[in-house]
Amino acid sequence: MSTTPEVLPLHLVIGEEALLVERACEALVSAAFDGGSPGFNLARFPAGDSPLQALDLARTLPMMAPRRVVHITELEGAKVELLDALLAYAENPNPSTVLILSGAKLPPRAGGKDRGRVLANLVKKHGREERFRSRDQDPAAFAREHAASLGCELDGRAARLLVELSGTDLGRLAREVDKAAAYVGGEGSIGPDVVATTTSMVAEAVVWELTDAVVARDADRGLTAVYRMMEAAGSGERVSYRLLSLITWQIRQLLVLQECMHTGAEFPGRMPRRKRESAERLLRRRPLSAERMLGALAQANHDFNRARAGDRRVFESLVLQLTAS
Repeated sequence: MSTTPEVLPLHLVIGEEALLVERACEALVSAAFDGGSPGFNLARFPAGDSPLQALDLARTLPMMAPRRVVHITELEGAKVELLDALLAYAENPNPSTVLILSGAKLPPRAGGKDRGRVLANLVKKHGREERFRSRDQDPAAFAREHAASLGCELDGRAARLLVELSGTDLGRLAREVDKAAAYVGGEGSIGPDVVATTTSMVAEAVVWELTDAVVARDADRGLTAVYRMMEAAGSGERVSYRLLSLITWQIRQLLVLQECMHTGAEFPGRMPRRKRESAERLLRRRPLSAERMLGALAQANHDFNRARAGDRRVFESLVLQLTAS
């Protein structure tokens, strides 16, 4: 159960989980105005624009209200000029203003000085810091709590399936839970069958079988995976395009992984550990041709645009090209 946050002159809210950062900032704004309308006393500025006027406003008395809120977003993009001004303000903040600083992370060092770290320490002195790191979250538990807030019960198996299909980004999980809750009418239980029906990336768990087939040059296995993807995705005017987009993304993952193996760079994608280890072994023996892979995907897209009636044949042709020796 959420509680009303303490309102202080300075608040720093940062973290990779954009949804949690956004919710925390919204709660602070609501608490600052006791749940009422902010009127003319709420202003937001993106830090990248170096909004020095934000601090001029922060020093101004609120208009017919006990508090003013100034919210500077995207703090990681703040320029040195703004950071120096923030450091000066944070030494003696206006007690009638709530200054909220939010973003994905603290700004980087510049000119040999870590202004972001100094600013964080000043915030702790006069206010409060909140951090929302991805590694500290339990995505399945978050999904269940979000469902409960909507009046639905998401069982454990369904929550785990939802994370498997949608990933661990909490913003995306919240959107998928919203869809599932709407599907069951806003109340009742959400089971794995509902998750499988409503999750937009329902084919992602199956498409890893296709990537396995591609690196193994196994056409039969690839065709089986595509048929399962088409069955899982259902029917609709744009289903084939969505599946093609998903396949394109996965093939690109393989090509990026292959390039990282050559250069020694860190792989930036998201791939199950065992799938990645297997793919690396096969790619070392039989590298993929990026030109051929991307050409096959482009041809499939062209064929979809030209003739909608033959979607199954287009996918079959695509798989045969992707798995060709």
